[in-house]
Amino acid sequence: MKSAFTFLTLVAFAALVGCNSGADQSASTSAMNTVADSDEPIIMDEMPPMLDDAHAHPEHGPHGGDLVELGKEAFHAELVHRDNGIAMYVLDGSATQQVSVASEKLVVSLKQDGQVATFDLTANPDANDPPGQTSRFTSSDPKLDQWLDAGAEGAVVIQIEGKSYTGKVAHDHDHAGHNH
Repeated sequence: MKSAFTFLTLVAFAALVGCNSGADQSASTSAMNTVADSDEPIIMDEMPPMLDDAHAHPEHGPHGGDLVELGKEAFHAELVHRDNGIAMYVLDGSATQQVSVASEKLVVSLKQDGQVATFDLTANPDANDPPGQTSRFTSSDPKLDQWLDAGAEGAVVIQIEGKSYTGKVAHDHDHAGHNH
């Protein structure tokens, strides 16, 4: 099986190399030799995709909130802290699209000044969520708001498709866009 794969790989490579005309190969080889022999640095506009950062997602979520990695980036949660309360949105692995889940709540546990508190954020379906699912969880608990303002840190836990996902919660204190 392994030798068949190796053989097919060699045949495909030979076909690709053989497809270039002699003039194309000569020009291509000449250009590569010029670059390889040069002492000048190679300047690129951007990193090639395979060398780009593996954590290639935005700094903030689509609602301007702080991102929380869930399950080695299988999902993200976006923590949005506004004057009218706290919302957490479930996002995909790229942290750009909301993901609807069949869950009634998510749990945030925080620690501040030696005290620990647990807060439930209940399902509050967004307009685009299908019936029986939600991508948004909310709380208007003033204590949660106060603790996040004070810099409390902790974890969020949510069940998605029967699996428990946990992420670290640390409120970003760049308060541009919301007042508290």
